[in-house]
Amino acid sequence: MEKMKIAVVGTGAMGSVYAALLGDAGNEVWAIDVWQEHIDAITKNGLRLEGASGDRTVMIKATTDHNEVGTCDLVVVATKAGQIESAATSVPALLHDDSVVLTIQNGLGSAERLAASISAERLLIG
Repeated sequence: MEKMKIAVVGTGAMGSVYAALLGDAGNEVWAIDVWQEHIDAITKNGLRLEGASGDRTVMIKATTDHNEVGTCDLVVVATKAGQIESAATSVPALLHDDSVVLTIQNGLGSAERLAASISAERLLIG
C-alpha cells in the first residue's frame, strides 16, 4: 500500500486518535492545532495508543502553522463543530488536485460550513 501524506486539523481526543492510528499504519501524518502546548508535547513525546491491538507510542509531525505542512492526500478535520469556520480557513492550502477532506465532527451543519471553503466533491462526511 502506498504511503499517504495526511493532515489532521484539530488534535483533541478524536483527532489525536486518528492521527496516531494513521501514523502507526505507516503514513506521513501532520497534526495541526492552535494549542501550542499540545503540539509541543506531540512533537517531543509522540501520541500514545493503548488498546486491544497493543500499547505503543507513535511519532508524528506536529505544528500550529498549516503553511509548514504543504499539500496532503487526505485532510481530516477533527475540530469541535463550533471551530469549523476557523479550521476551514487552513484547509485550502493543504489541498492538491486529488486531495480529499474528511470531516468527523458530531452535530449538524459542519460539513455544509466546511463546503463553503472547499468544493463539495472533495468532501467526505464521517
